[in-house]
Amino acid sequence: MRGKNFGIFALLIAIVFIATWLEGNFVAAANLKTLIRDTSLYGLISIGVAMVIITGGIDLSIGSLIALCGVMMVQVIDVRYEREDAVAKVVEIERPDEGDTRVRLDSKLPPVRAGDRFAFAGAFSESKAYLSGEVTEGDLVWLTTGNPVRSLQIGAEISMERIQYLNPLLACALVLLAGGLIGALHGVLVTKAHLQPFVVTLCGLLVYRGLARVWTGDDQVGLGSALADFKSTVTGNVFEFPLPFVAKLSGASESWADWTWIPFPFTGVLLILVAFVAYVFLQHSVAGRHLLAVGENEEAARFSGIRTERLTVMAYVVSGLLAALGGILFLLEWNSVQPGSSGNFYELYAIAAAVLGGCSLRGGRGAVFGVIAGAAVMRCLYKAIVVLGIEQQWEMVIIGGALLASVLFDEVWRRYQLWKSARSASPA
Repeated sequence: MRGKNFGIFALLIAIVFIATWLEGNFVAAANLKTLIRDTSLYGLISIGVAMVIITGGIDLSIGSLIALCGVMMVQVIDVRYEREDAVAKVVEIERPDEGDTRVRLDSKLPPVRAGDRFAFAGAFSESKAYLSGEVTEGDLVWLTTGNPVRSLQIGAEISMERIQYLNPLLACALVLLAGGLIGALHGVLVTKAHLQPFVVTLCGLLVYRGLARVWTGDDQVGLGSALADFKSTVTGNVFEFPLPFVAKLSGASESWADWTWIPFPFTGVLLILVAFVAYVFLQHSVAGRHLLAVGENEEAARFSGIRTERLTVMAYVVSGLLAALGGILFLLEWNSVQPGSSGNFYELYAIAAAVLGGCSLRGGRGAVFGVIAGAAVMRCLYKAIVVLGIEQQWEMVIIGGALLASVLFDEVWRRYQLWKSARSASPA
């Protein structure tokens, strides 16, 4: 196991080294930031899948569940607008070459928030402009919008429309609850109905994708300009950390002494928290050791008094929860969900990352940090394809090849361990 974990980290370093050697921009600050963010997102769903794989099961529904939870988040948030009766008149407009357009009205309105909008009579029909906020300068209040609103003229009458939506934290809690319940349903079907995990989650893959399409009429849905502060927090950066040599390697500086500050996203912090909890659970808790025992030999674990069914259901619940969390995070990153295509093949990426990271498809083995390294390998491979100018059609070929190589290595490693054990047990 340690050997395989060492191998995945060595593979990760080798990919970074080779990609950087071929194209220095691979380690540019913006690219590293994207890599950390993508690894965080895929790492979260990979940890959930890893829990299921450790029990000897599989979860093929992750990608569809991400799409369904993204759609669910949009529907639960329920962004809508309520028009106020009061009408105000535009008295001044500023359209700078750079920055937001500012509009001043003849009357003072209640404070606006990002996402509010005003409606006015356009050349042929009613037009609307979305507001990013307001600025107060002395006694004057300016409404700001990222749209230059060329059709708006001084003297035009506007009607304010206030954005309304459910508290985003409450919406997230409801979506996570739904994801957990779906995971529990998978677990119950596997343990109580004795259905194969492959069949249960394959059906889930089809059902959840179909539900997402039916729910939205197969149309793209999104948050629009709502939740601007919430989105900026979740998709923003928490802190920056310095890296040496990156500026020189990426061509941003001529000096090896310059340091580059890399932004660390909020999703990265989420991954660290989830990975820490998962690590403590697997390596330092009785339930975690029992989960590994279930995957190693379920019948023996049951005869040992371990509640195997409860642990298996719990693994699927964790997978469902993290898939739902992934659905929320991907929605906030994209700002919209296409129910027919969002999340496609993500279950394969997550399974590949888990297997690359040391999880055995036979169950009983798995390491959290190895899974994160596996997710990083997957994203580095993808980014290397982009940076090196390799045609995108090769992405699946390369990722599939990496997964096949990992499975072969897993088999060779297992046989080596068996051979080593047999040799040490045999009399000299």
